[in-house]
Amino acid sequence: MPLRKSLIKIIKIFGFGFAILYPFIVFVALNEGVDLRFLALLLLLSAGISFFRNKNIWVFLCVLLLSLCLVVCNNDLFLKLYPVLMNLSVCFIFALSLRGTPLIEKIAKKMGHNLGPKQKEYTRRVTLAWVIFMLCLAIISLITVFLSNEIWVVFNGLISYVLIAIMIGVEFVIRKKVTNVHGDK
Repeated sequence: MPLRKSLIKIIKIFGFGFAILYPFIVFVALNEGVDLRFLALLLLLSAGISFFRNKNIWVFLCVLLLSLCLVVCNNDLFLKLYPVLMNLSVCFIFALSLRGTPLIEKIAKKMGHNLGPKQKEYTRRVTLAWVIFMLCLAIISLITVFLSNEIWVVFNGLISYVLIAIMIGVEFVIRKKVTNVHGDK
């Protein structure tokens, strides 16, 4: 069993690293003239890792479809749509959680926060804010698909990560204040 756990951990780390580095890998490959059909393997690898990590069949099928379109059409558009798909996936995960316990509430509870009605309402609003935020990132990412490779990689490989980090940081600080409020349980 320890070998299996180690293998799973390695795959998760590789998957995370691959997702972070994907825009740079694509940018270099496009600038070096790598055959786009070969790059379909990147998408297939991503689909497999994503499914292994998250068991999300929707993401797996969408990435698989992008890979097939890349092989058939031989157009870099399908490589560049991957970040759009990932942003939309995260958007939908947050959105679907609003039907029940909001994702931010689940995260806050895992962190040991004691949530009263006010704090639970806050987590619902923040989850909605994440839906809107990720949808905006997906729209901007989609726009960059049709711009230069340089703009696409700068937004999808740098700016979007910085924006996500800022959102996480600001939300965490505010959540800490809201969830530590005493007397409103």
